Amino acid sequence: MVITSLDNAKIVEVSKLFDKKNRKQSGRYVIEGVRLIDDAIKYGANIVSVFVKESVADKYDYAGKVVVADRVFAKICDTVNNQGVVAVAEKSREDNLLPVGNVLVFDGLQDPGNVGTLLRTAVACGFTDVYAVNTVDMYSPKVLRSAMSAHYCIKLHECNSLEQVFEYLKELEIVACDMVGDNIFETQFCKNVALVLGNEGNGLSEYSRRNTMRTVSLPMANSFESLNVAVAGSVIMYQIYSKSKM
Repeated sequence: MVITSLDNAKIVEVSKLFDKKNRKQSGRYVIEGVRLIDDAIKYGANIVSVFVKESVADKYDYAGKVVVADRVFAKICDTVNNQGVVAVAEKSREDNLLPVGNVLVFDGLQDPGNVGTLLRTAVACGFTDVYAVNTVDMYSPKVLRSAMSAHYCIKLHECNSLEQVFEYLKELEIVACDMVGDNIFETQFCKNVALVLGNEGNGLSEYSRRNTMRTVSLPMANSFESLNVAVAGSVIMYQIYSKSKM
């Protein structure tokens, strides 16, 4: 059976998931592309359904796949040059918010590319948890593509309150990344670290500035003022990782 109607109930439900509000209400999101879907399956994500485009359906052998006419498939795909396969998955539920290692805190990040890059680096550096507050939707299509399957290798917590997050992290050394702070290359940590990264344009929120235990920064040559938050955060995470391995 091939779905040929744009008004088909399954198609309508999938298309709704491109809206942040509907992702939040349903607890589901769309994964696009072979690599992301295969990784989601590999790492144990709860895949609800897989849809394949009719013209390439023979290429894919996903269990229970739903074949969709090409013109209808476009309605459930976020990219133009797609591979002809999308899946719907359920968000992982992390009921235990207490961390077990170094963690990352997003304080108002809004760029999907930055968030995705930071998730990938966090996984590479062995960070165990990410807490996102007032941040772009962690399950938006752009963040998923940029993170390249990092979602399935680290615990993600979408939170409403920095105060609440800091309470969870009170046993860690809560450190903020800022332009004015201790040189990260000369900084030592006595316990696991919670690294707080602020908004791309405005930096750290006032709450983070008041409540972090210390700030760290990267030394800049030629009086250069700042780096992209994804670059700065990644370099600092690698420094924290290297010190934790000593």
